[in-house]
Amino acid sequence: MEMAIFLGQLKNYAHAFITNRIHSFARASRCIRELVMFLYRFFSFRVSPFWIQLCYFVSLALLGSLAMMVLKPDNPAFGPRYVDMLFMSVSALTVSGLGTVEMENFSSSQIVVLALLMFLGGDVLVCLLGLLFRRSRHDNRPEITSSRRVDSIGIELDSMKPSNTLDNIELGRDVSGTPIDDGKDLMSSCIRYLGSAVLCFVIVFHVVGCLAIFLYIILVSSARDVLKRKGINNFLFSIFTTISSFANGGLISTNENMLIFNNNPGLYLIIIPQILGGNLLFPLCLRLVIWALRRLTKAVEFEYMLKNPSEIQFGHLRPDLQTLFLSLTCIGFIAAMVALFCSMDWTSAVFQGLNSYEKLVSALFMAVNSRHSGENSIDISLASPSVIVLFILMMYLPPSVSFVPIHENESSSEGDRRENEKSWSPVDNLLLSQLSSIVIFIIMICITERKKLTEDPLNFSTLNVIFEVTSGYGNVGLSMGYSCSRFLRLHPDAHCLDRAYSFSGAWSDEGKLILAIIMLYGRLKNFTIENGKAWQLL
Repeated sequence: MEMAIFLGQLKNYAHAFITNRIHSFARASRCIRELVMFLYRFFSFRVSPFWIQLCYFVSLALLGSLAMMVLKPDNPAFGPRYVDMLFMSVSALTVSGLGTVEMENFSSSQIVVLALLMFLGGDVLVCLLGLLFRRSRHDNRPEITSSRRVDSIGIELDSMKPSNTLDNIELGRDVSGTPIDDGKDLMSSCIRYLGSAVLCFVIVFHVVGCLAIFLYIILVSSARDVLKRKGINNFLFSIFTTISSFANGGLISTNENMLIFNNNPGLYLIIIPQILGGNLLFPLCLRLVIWALRRLTKAVEFEYMLKNPSEIQFGHLRPDLQTLFLSLTCIGFIAAMVALFCSMDWTSAVFQGLNSYEKLVSALFMAVNSRHSGENSIDISLASPSVIVLFILMMYLPPSVSFVPIHENESSSEGDRRENEKSWSPVDNLLLSQLSSIVIFIIMICITERKKLTEDPLNFSTLNVIFEVTSGYGNVGLSMGYSCSRFLRLHPDAHCLDRAYSFSGAWSDEGKLILAIIMLYGRLKNFTIENGKAWQLL
């Protein structure tokens, strides 16, 4: 019905142009404005947030791949294939960090495109766009009505629910002195202030992070010599690394990722806060920013945000206890990863050539990156099996996973049950769970790569496939890579050339396209949390 209305309206506008009923530029401009407003209202109030996000990512991925094809690479011997450019575009936009092309083959303009895609696809910015979209829709809606809510870390383009808390809050004036006389004005003001706070946080974090990396490269000769030898601009590297780290994109403009800087632990320590601040610890940073703004401005909006975060319906803004447990869970996982990593591989080839301090910092860097960032400071294929299995677990767990030793009250549980009953859908119940979907994707990759699994079992092992698929689904970017030395053990007379890209770079085109779909599916996994609950193991 909604699609019929949409198509009918488009048909009317097209008919108006064809029949020359629009005779002047002014009337044509007015008609275009009306069409744009109709499309905006249609997508605002009639289209599911899932479809809006899907269109957002697919359209940007296609535009990015076309831009990558049009722009010329630095290496004249490198002829970009569209499948690889599409894969790289999807990988950057979904902040997955897997690559099928060596990064140093790209020109500076192509690197800028990848940086822009990571920035636009970063979780914080997507959430911010959703918040601004909600504010615009809230301001244009005469009354607040009830509708579905997407309680996820991703973009929240849903309508707002009425709240009894709005009637009980003490009303006052905002920072500019404008009186706040009802709940609707207060909510609109809270959304506006929250959007401004998040935007300022993003800008400051990027500026400070870029300057810190740039100063480190300028002051430390060993890091500066690496970029000079590779012909990479220092400032461009700083900007690209900052964007990638904050967005948890995992891509670095060197072929070896961060492995080539394993003797520069200071650079790792600069990047680690950017990774945590852009994803895992962003809820904590956001509450601290709002708390500081409340102390500085005394605005009632910030007070309301801290006391009623669920009413704002912004996925990263959580109650104080939830934020605390989320942060402690994140720190606990990282500590466990560092402890196991150091105990199992301290004297192995993984940390060969590093002193104790460099080993510890590298282990910490990898532990942080295993939680959805994907920048790499070691050869993961050399790690012990227990560490690799823990890597897979860390990549599978979403950033929002938290140990919460408290339970909601019965009334809220009953309300959630009533809401779930209203949103019941036969299609949703037929869908498989996220874990089942990953298993199906792994089976599909094993089918497309069955020939290589037989001919090159040392590289194309089932464990490597599971690791790569889990990394793509978790939007992480860590990879076992492809080693010619393993291939030549079985085929000593064959020709093989090592390439510094992800393991998926050695896959077939069909396998790459499937993995691109997996990365997109993983980026939208917040919409599939409820899938598979109708399936029971009896």
